[in-house]
Amino acid sequence: MKNKIIPYEILYEALETTRILVEGGPEEGELLVLKSFLKHISKVVERYLDNAENGIPVLGHHFAFPTEVFFAYDIVPIVFEGIPYILSALLPEGSESFYDLADSWGHPYHTCTSQKGVLGMTLNGMFQFDVITTPTAPCDNTFASYPVISEIHKKDVPFIIADMPFYHDERGYKYYGAELKKTILDVGEALNQEPDWDKFKKAIDYSNEALKYISEINELRRVAPCPIESMLCPLMTAVLAFIPGQPERALFFKDVLEIAKKRAKSGERAYPGKEKIRSIWPYMSIFFDIGFCEWLDREIGMSMLLDIFNYLFLEQVDTSQDVDEIINGVAKQSMEYPMVRQSQYHADTLIEDFVYLSKEYEADCAIFTAHIGCKQSVSLIQLLREALRDEVGIPMLTVDLDIGDARYTSIQTVKKEINNFVKTIL
Repeated sequence: MKNKIIPYEILYEALETTRILVEGGPEEGELLVLKSFLKHISKVVERYLDNAENGIPVLGHHFAFPTEVFFAYDIVPIVFEGIPYILSALLPEGSESFYDLADSWGHPYHTCTSQKGVLGMTLNGMFQFDVITTPTAPCDNTFASYPVISEIHKKDVPFIIADMPFYHDERGYKYYGAELKKTILDVGEALNQEPDWDKFKKAIDYSNEALKYISEINELRRVAPCPIESMLCPLMTAVLAFIPGQPERALFFKDVLEIAKKRAKSGERAYPGKEKIRSIWPYMSIFFDIGFCEWLDREIGMSMLLDIFNYLFLEQVDTSQDVDEIINGVAKQSMEYPMVRQSQYHADTLIEDFVYLSKEYEADCAIFTAHIGCKQSVSLIQLLREALRDEVGIPMLTVDLDIGDARYTSIQTVKKEINNFVKTIL
């Protein structure tokens, strides 16, 4: 096998094809956020391919890990949850063949497709990892898939686990900081590399810069009409997964901020027509249809203000401190990362977060994507619906689907449910 990350070859070709189509098709001034996304993510994926080709070790890990910590080493980082979903958006048949391969091998059909896709790719010989690592969060469903993927490899692949505590308090953050440092050192031992703490700090600096831009972007999302297209929601999720600790991450969010400032100043939307509905999505965006968000903006006049991955309850990490304090700061970020924060701890957190955000952003409604793989979050839908009704005065639509598999609930059915919701409830 010449390349150990074959799905990234497929991804790069898909990104480049999409970039050519987007740059040549829409009118000038349209799809600006998507154009920036494609430009920056293509550069990073190309870099990963070159590095893997040149023998740099491949590290597969859970999105709940802050990838920046692993840039203390020369690695190619693969966030398992990212690749199946971005391919589900860019390829005509998405990642469906890989889900089916995992199902036929015996993996439960109702597990999360984010890991199931990588499981299928690994069964198909398309990934070869040098080390695999995960925290014990945000849910058993995802965590349980990692040892299975590790066992599939013909050779011995080190499998490293960081124990994330249940309590999100200072004692918990400190405990996880120790676990995170041990994980970093164990990865170095597995790769036979010594940590370069200057590279580690530089990666965090890039993410700090991006976090500053994200905070400003989210302030501008309060403006009515919202000056940012709904498509930023899934695109932001992809950037957080695929471009950690690198200059392109900050450059993308800087581009988005400039676009949003210009529109907010002139009172423009990303698309013609009025903003009729401001919606909050307390769970994930739909990934398997890249044009769905554009349909919301153009056809419904609905702005998707935020989803669970778009509002970061994070503080920047001071990289002037000693290494242990920096790691503790990153550990706290990791435990407060989107979905980890809301799914690994008490259900109150998700409810309180989205009651707060719905008020702050003056949302007219909420739409909850009840992803088949997320039992722990789906179980609190009724509690959240009642809280939003009683405390904010807005209704919530629930859509049962698999966010990465178009066959579970088709996009036509999703659109029909949203249309009915808009016509009858709002």
